[in-house]
Amino acid sequence: MSSKWADEPYSLISTDPFSKDSSHAAYYVATQMALAHNGILRGLNSIYLQAPHIPDDKERNATIRDFLTYCQCWCESMHHHHKAEETVFFPSIEQVSNVPGIMEHNIEQHRAFTPGFDRFQEYARTCVPSDYEGRKIRSLIEAFAEPLTQHLRDEIETLRALDKYDSERIRQAYRRFEKSLMATDNGILDQPVMDQIYEVEESLDGNHLCADNLSQKPLDV
Repeated sequence: MSSKWADEPYSLISTDPFSKDSSHAAYYVATQMALAHNGILRGLNSIYLQAPHIPDDKERNATIRDFLTYCQCWCESMHHHHKAEETVFFPSIEQVSNVPGIMEHNIEQHRAFTPGFDRFQEYARTCVPSDYEGRKIRSLIEAFAEPLTQHLRDEIETLRALDKYDSERIRQAYRRFEKSLMATDNGILDQPVMDQIYEVEESLDGNHLCADNLSQKPLDV
């Protein structure tokens, strides 16, 4: 049985073009956000890869329940991230830039993937083991993956472009965002998931996170 890495089918975001540039906080913020977005992408990839490979054994029902809980954790983590962006981070960026609606495109992108994301989350929440279909999981992901992954990439470019505004105020805005995330973390479902998918977030190049580590069973590939 070979291992399958959680950096596909949805490719990660490279930080090479800007991560080593310390001339403005916008590049630091873009780097940190790219790492967070790569955590989201790794989680999504691990779900997509694992979905059709639940072993057909006596533990199947328990494994399905665990896997669906994992899917719900990923959903909670992503919702938590985007809610904090819209309520804390984006308004702060508007204040720093003095440009009303500067982050509106990113909010519109949130709305674009939300219907498909909600359907996926509902399936993960309500599906019973006897009705589970790996192909269904994949089809639900495919329905929202394109607008989601486009957003995750576009937002990094938006943040890089903040280098025309006050560097320290941009850094402070991001710190408020981080504090908000920590203050509102439920600490029950999503944190164990995020602890694993951020395992290699500080060193993207040449490091991979194996999907085997992100679910109850190894991928049967």
